[in-house]
Amino acid sequence: MAVTARPHDLLRLSGVAALGDVPPGWVPASVAACPWGVVRRAPHPPGLVPVGIRGPERWQRHAALVPRDAVTRSVPPEDLRERRPWLPLLAVTLSAVTLLLAGELEADASWGPIGGVGFELATGKPVTHPGSDLDLLIRAPRGLDPALATRLAAIFAALPGKVDCQLETPSGGVGLTEWARTGGPVMVRTDHGPRLVDDPWAPG
Repeated sequence: MAVTARPHDLLRLSGVAALGDVPPGWVPASVAACPWGVVRRAPHPPGLVPVGIRGPERWQRHAALVPRDAVTRSVPPEDLRERRPWLPLLAVTLSAVTLLLAGELEADASWGPIGGVGFELATGKPVTHPGSDLDLLIRAPRGLDPALATRLAAIFAALPGKVDCQLETPSGGVGLTEWARTGGPVMVRTDHGPRLVDDPWAPG
């Protein structure tokens, strides 16, 4: 099936065989129990998707390349924002973020939870704990005013739970607080590693 595979999308995989080379010992059992990966940034040939596999322990993370035809479902962060985590603090924080961003973002911008909360909401497998952050992604195809970034960062900092927000720009991923602090140059995460740019929305 044809699927999208943008950074931070959650992908349901057909099984451990999709991972190709022999993975670490914990991976087969983890994929059998929860056959999902998250799209990561990495160089990849056509037809393959770079994904990260999550294990039951926080240190268990496996980077793999999977064939597109081994992906049976794709869930972007935007599809998860109406769901709620199982931990009350994260649920309250996500509800507050939903109300806030409804009135702050341009019409062509979108957002959703990523990280542990996103994984939990997509898969139904609880992975968060009382110390978990609420990781957010804002896809901003047009420039985000540093003043708006500053306002959002300040409001996020005042919410009940800790919020860590990334911006997805045409150049790659940028931390909201970094853009709010500097307005450029900023470190952009790309498929080929970090890169320092003055304006992540400038034509390449």
